[in-house]
Amino acid sequence: MTPKLDQDIRDTPEFKALQHDEQFRSWLLMHEAAQEIEFTVSQVPELDGLTGTREGLQVAEQELLRRFGDSSYFSEENISLASRFLYFIGEDFRRNLEGQWVAVPSQPPKPPTSMVSVEFSSNFYNPRHMMGFVKQRRTGTELTKIYDRAVARYNWWVESGRPDRSAAWEGYL
Repeated sequence: MTPKLDQDIRDTPEFKALQHDEQFRSWLLMHEAAQEIEFTVSQVPELDGLTGTREGLQVAEQELLRRFGDSSYFSEENISLASRFLYFIGEDFRRNLEGQWVAVPSQPPKPPTSMVSVEFSSNFYNPRHMMGFVKQRRTGTELTKIYDRAVARYNWWVESGRPDRSAAWEGYL
């Protein structure tokens, strides 16, 4: 189902149903546990203690470039580690922008996409796309540029009294 142009996808029955989908809920629980148990402890110790920080995004970007080089993030051999990076990046946005993980419907046969939804924007933060920018641009600053802009928008939204997303106020930054 594609929402009407004036309808937020968050208001569709399909979106609402996906938030309770067993696969999505399991994905969240699995990554939450993996972050605490192995990702920052043994897989990428460079990120230990940096979850939820801007510095963590800087280090994650350097590690993505170093560990994956030109290989595909989501190839069969890389998918587990790449998925942990995806969750780590999304968690920084979720924690610092009062966001929440959501499953966003895709066009079949693609499965729903896990993204971070925030109250101050009609858009979602998509860590998979962010990882693509890291690989394509190789600047070493892609994640922090996106994050800094998001934090500025979030702060402006808070200072403005937290207006409703539908209030058409989003064009300020």
